[in-house]
Amino acid sequence: MNASIRRAAFAAGLALAFGGGTAHAASFTYHGSLADGGQPAEGRYDLRVTPYASRTASAAAAAPVTLYGVEVSEGRFSTEIEFAGNLAPDGWIGVAVRKAGTGDFVELAGRSEITLADACWSTTGNAGIGASNYLGTSDATPLVVATNGSTSAKFLPFSNGAAFQTGYGAADAARAFAPNYGTAHAVDSFAGGYSGRVPVGNDRSFVWGGTNAVNWVDSTGADQFDVWAEGGAVVNGAGLNFPTSGDVDIHPRASGDADADLTLVSRSGKWGRLYIADGTGILQIGAQGGVHINNPVQVLDSLKVDGAATKATAGAWQANSDGRIKQDIAPIDNALETLAKVQPVTFRYTDAYRAEHPQVADQRYYNVIAQQFATVFPDAVTKSGEYLPNAEKSADNEILQVDTYPAQIVTIAAVQELAQRNATLEATVRQLMARIAKLEAKGK
Repeated sequence: MNASIRRAAFAAGLALAFGGGTAHAASFTYHGSLADGGQPAEGRYDLRVTPYASRTASAAAAAPVTLYGVEVSEGRFSTEIEFAGNLAPDGWIGVAVRKAGTGDFVELAGRSEITLADACWSTTGNAGIGASNYLGTSDATPLVVATNGSTSAKFLPFSNGAAFQTGYGAADAARAFAPNYGTAHAVDSFAGGYSGRVPVGNDRSFVWGGTNAVNWVDSTGADQFDVWAEGGAVVNGAGLNFPTSGDVDIHPRASGDADADLTLVSRSGKWGRLYIADGTGILQIGAQGGVHINNPVQVLDSLKVDGAATKATAGAWQANSDGRIKQDIAPIDNALETLAKVQPVTFRYTDAYRAEHPQVADQRYYNVIAQQFATVFPDAVTKSGEYLPNAEKSADNEILQVDTYPAQIVTIAAVQELAQRNATLEATVRQLMARIAKLEAKGK
């Protein structure tokens, strides 16, 4: 049967209140609180519990039971008690208390009723319990859940929803949640992990901070979702046996489309999408307004492609070339002489380089040598950020890359020079042909 001892008794500066009990035959589990000198008791106490058939009965219903060394933490305790015989569900209990192992017991004034109908908590369910009964507090005191004598979790009261903290967490705003070492200071916030923190005012934010975060991982505003995960963040990866190797991994759903997709949607509904095609492994990038790759650090646009790059239709890559954004404009002179200095070559990449770039085929390629090209077009040779295979990462070992576009423009200028020379030669030939024709006419 279920039993509850509802009324607190006070005597000699000690108070003992039982929050609820569970009984089977003569066995009970008591949850209570104890005050010593007007303050929540702390330490070990001996309890002597005597059952009675009624509030005024002079004879005990069973022999008293003394519980030695009951652990009390923050004024609260939980202990098992078993009487020698069966007890009626509507009996009464008298209690005496003393500091563990010291002096005489102090009888607490009055007796507390055992009642089945008004039980406030049952480990077997709440069937038959009135709507006014509940597990918790009836004032602004926090509800503390303790295990093994230590605080495990705490509910802090707010008029519109309690905050909850567990472990070493701290939550002090309505409906805030802080497990482990998290600190949640904002309404409807979550701060977890080892270093997650939501400052005051950053309502409805979620922060998770991993163990290797250098400092606190703070939300910087309301309605944020921030994660620091030194082991990497995974979406749709748990339980699907997919490899996880990146800082953030996005996997396909367990059913449906096998491609891994990431879609970005603007406020007005414009969208762009990146996805890996499951059949080919090709990364597809598309957007309603086209794709523009920008590197704000170097100001210039930057795109690196290992291997071949293709377009759906023929045509050159476009670049901004409006005359209104240019200055110091000058024609290209001596284009043929400049091109004559460029040394085109054929070559194969080294085995070491191809080992680091397995997509590069072992075949002959056509290009120029960066060091030689720099003697003709010095501004068209830059450092790539890669280094020679198996070499120290130093300035001398950084691989050079070339932009052969200047040679293309100079080639246009060279063709124009050749066209001018050809036009001059054609005019000269016409003049010579006319003179020859006159001489031949005279000879006749």
